[in-house]
Amino acid sequence: MSNLITNIFTPQTKFEGSNNINKLINFFTNLYRIDLFKDGLDLILTKLQQQELSFEVKIIKDWDTNVGCFLTTQRGFFDRAVGKFFHKKELKIILRQLSYNVLAHEMAHAVDFESGASISDEFRKCIAFDMQNNQPHIITLKAEAKRLMIDAVKSYPAQQILAELFARYFELLAISRDVCGNGDFKVEDVKNYFINTSKFITEIFNPNIKKLIDQNIANQTSEIARNIKNDKPQQNFSEKIDSFHKKIDDSGQKSWSKNTRSNSMYQQSWQNFKQISDNKEE
Repeated sequence: MSNLITNIFTPQTKFEGSNNINKLINFFTNLYRIDLFKDGLDLILTKLQQQELSFEVKIIKDWDTNVGCFLTTQRGFFDRAVGKFFHKKELKIILRQLSYNVLAHEMAHAVDFESGASISDEFRKCIAFDMQNNQPHIITLKAEAKRLMIDAVKSYPAQQILAELFARYFELLAISRDVCGNGDFKVEDVKNYFINTSKFITEIFNPNIKKLIDQNIANQTSEIARNIKNDKPQQNFSEKIDSFHKKIDDSGQKSWSKNTRSNSMYQQSWQNFKQISDNKEE
């Protein structure tokens, strides 16, 4: 376990009841296995170190479905040295369940807020195009994406839906096999399904938040990320929605090439998205 992460987390984390700081830090550290997460995690550490963010862990009973939340407040104080009144922003992540998905979800809300960037336009187009034009190949990924990103957001006010979809994209990545080891799908499965969304995060959103990250933290976590990564397990072909055993080529024979989807298909999805967007702007 990294001393850097422990030293930053401990003074900014409060537990109600049993202190599970090691478990929380272990979950946080394991998320560095996902390259796309690194900048967001570094920003969380930066805000913790600056004492602008804190965690509060309140483990709840199973019947309570509110498993986490992200709060922002402003506290006023008077600086006698300069004779002025200032407002200090305070961010808090409350966790009522210690799990990868809850942690990733609430931290995504914090990173989204702290970025100061509007995700409403470009992000909306990216995730809408992915959900309307792509289909995941893993049965469990298809079911989980539907549950998280369609069924579960129906009750949210319209103005909150995009922020929820943003957080739930990170939640899907966090429950992948690459992080928790026994997941039903891999990080690449999620990134391939949400090809445009993933490119938005890596090419637009993450570069925008780099300027907010403490460079010393970023340098040290690069080593942490290298050390924490594990070998990616092979995908079980029985998990595929469209089994290649059911498809045949023009000669009537089963065809591996027709039933093994390559990343080029998703690259084409990104090109289609960009073409549509460019045409709309003309």
